[in-house]
Amino acid sequence: MDILKARQQLLTGQTIYDMTLKVADYGRVSTDKDDQLNSLDNQINYFNDLISNVKNWTHIKSYIDEGISGTQVNKREQFLEMIEDARSGKIDLILTKEVSRFARNTVDSIEYTQLLLQYGVAVFFVSDNINTIFPDSEFRLTLMASMAQDEVRKLSERVKFGIRRSIKDGKLGGSSLLGYDKKEGRLIINKHEAPIVKMLFNFYATGDYGFTKIAHKLAEHGYYTKKGKIFSNTTLKKMLTNYRYKGYYTANLSTVEDYKTHKKKINPPEEWIIYKDSKGHVPAIVSEELWNRANDIYNERNNKWNKNALNKENYLIKRNYTSKIFCKEHNTTFIRYASCKRKENPVWQCNEYLRHGIKGCRTPILYEKDLDEIFVRIIDKLFTNKEILYNNIINSYQKIIAESRIIDLSTIEDKLTEQRYLKDKLVDMRLRGLIDDDTYIMKREKIEKEISTLSNSLKDLQRQINSTTYNDNIIEDIKAKLKNKMSIRNNIGKYFNIFIDKVLISKINEDRKHIKLDIIFNFDHPSQTIEIDLHNHHIIS
Repeated sequence: MDILKARQQLLTGQTIYDMTLKVADYGRVSTDKDDQLNSLDNQINYFNDLISNVKNWTHIKSYIDEGISGTQVNKREQFLEMIEDARSGKIDLILTKEVSRFARNTVDSIEYTQLLLQYGVAVFFVSDNINTIFPDSEFRLTLMASMAQDEVRKLSERVKFGIRRSIKDGKLGGSSLLGYDKKEGRLIINKHEAPIVKMLFNFYATGDYGFTKIAHKLAEHGYYTKKGKIFSNTTLKKMLTNYRYKGYYTANLSTVEDYKTHKKKINPPEEWIIYKDSKGHVPAIVSEELWNRANDIYNERNNKWNKNALNKENYLIKRNYTSKIFCKEHNTTFIRYASCKRKENPVWQCNEYLRHGIKGCRTPILYEKDLDEIFVRIIDKLFTNKEILYNNIINSYQKIIAESRIIDLSTIEDKLTEQRYLKDKLVDMRLRGLIDDDTYIMKREKIEKEISTLSNSLKDLQRQINSTTYNDNIIEDIKAKLKNKMSIRNNIGKYFNIFIDKVLISKINEDRKHIKLDIIFNFDHPSQTIEIDLHNHHIIS
């Protein structure tokens, strides 16, 4: 509506009930407890009656968010849908019970009511008797919203106090955990989910399986997430490292930093509360020995990965020769220098030269681009079977792609068969009177939607299998990436560290422009000596 025109009408004695408006209502509860859901039903019935009894109003929709915290608007799907409908001109007026139901954050309350006014939509907070169509509403709304926000802060403090009390009593907090049911602060083993946990630990403890392989093994046994998806590596990692599975009580692993955003931070390990449960609150699903063996393997793999990936992969991108090149005269490493004028043309020099200048060491400075050129030529001669390796890898990829497509095809066909069986079973249940019409229609639509999705996926996959162009494009893409990875020049740091253990640098006949490189390799290969004339960057031998 035209807000300015509406305000002028109100000044003449009219009310919002005299205006022709498209009206919606919004309701929210933060838990799924029966008393709150009943309260929400009462709100919906109240607004339905109110709107239907005003002849000038048309009821557009009731927007309802259930079990959603008011502090985070981005998680309230119905609220955001309502804002979008308002922007599209579908709504003139929104009715809601009170400010705390609309938003418990002052900034959100003001921001969204102002945004709605820009769209020509007013908000009427019935219990608080605040209508944003009136100019003074923002001041009153600020006071009410601030009070609501402070109530959330107090609630947050009460929750924290409750958590501290629960820890003292040895009661469990936190969300539900796969493998258990939670009741009155205790965990009870769920006999249907516990085998998933046992299988995870048993497979991982062998040392032969990673999370991806275990996820597929679980799927082969019919174990999926509650959403019917294959387990992710992140989920399995969290399960594997959870102390509760071996019968330990855990608390204070993380803290909510901000009650408004619900942002969590991981507490330092010294603040964690972890001990072997003796009160029967946390029954073990796996033995302590099995848990420890699996986690020892995980930690070893994790440390190895961090060392290789972080220290070598990222660090050596700019420091290819770190701790590998030595001054033969002083037996000290060459240091990379790339400051000021050397930024675009870095050099490597003896540590003694770096500290004391030419008086400290007369071994020559080496340009990084010259070192790159030298070792590209050396390694290229060593890597004689590069073309054979390249072809073998491409052939392996082609086989993997073909096999994975067949597996994917079989998986989709199996899922389609399963959904069609469920559809037939659903018809049978309806004919026998085991489900009503509404339930039948809802479930049938869901199954048909899944069948349609799977059928389209099957057609796409069959088209890909039959398309030589599609397959050729994938292989060409792999070839391009593999060539880049196998290019010695593009990856000199990696190849240098694979092939070469150390390099000793010395000058020949005290001539700083005539040097010798003694190269010692990482594998069973005789050491190699190379002489270089730095005047013309020529390799003599």
